[in-house]
Amino acid sequence: MASAKTGSGRNLAAELAYLTRVLKAPSLAASVERLAERARAESWSHEEFLAACLQREVAARESHGGEARIRAARFPARKGLEDFDFDHQRSLKREVIAHLGTLDFVAARENVVFLGPPGTGKTHLSIGLGDARLPGRAPRRVRHRGRMGRPPGRRPHRRETAGRAGQTRPHPGAGGR
Repeated sequence: MASAKTGSGRNLAAELAYLTRVLKAPSLAASVERLAERARAESWSHEEFLAACLQREVAARESHGGEARIRAARFPARKGLEDFDFDHQRSLKREVIAHLGTLDFVAARENVVFLGPPGTGKTHLSIGLGDARLPGRAPRRVRHRGRMGRPPGRRPHRRETAGRAGQTRPHPGAGGR
């Protein structure tokens, strides 16, 4: 807004910039001037203007939310199931991977584990299943796990480290004393 001031002398442009920054609503900050001009031209009520502002911010958050979830998952690369080379890995059945792509196992609260030697596509398939951008899917939170089930770059838990005198402590769930 071009230094809009009210009758009370407040600088609305600065105030709106501050409020949208505090509310973490950058798309609203970028569009509020255009929405205000349109509201004035079309004689919108205050509620209509507020609804338009909130709709703009919600739409922006939904469109950027998938990207944020993918970054939060810390995938080592961006790969999809449709990019997998089944000719290179002939032992995999396309039908099985296509069925996994329906994500029925998520609704059933079941796990999928890929086992095999290096270079067989386990990570590619895992990323493809976890990719929040799969068409027609509800967004889900996923997290890529590296070796030992830890996120890449995370330090081991104290139970996973050496105890006194260089001896390792058994996991509490492990049998024996």
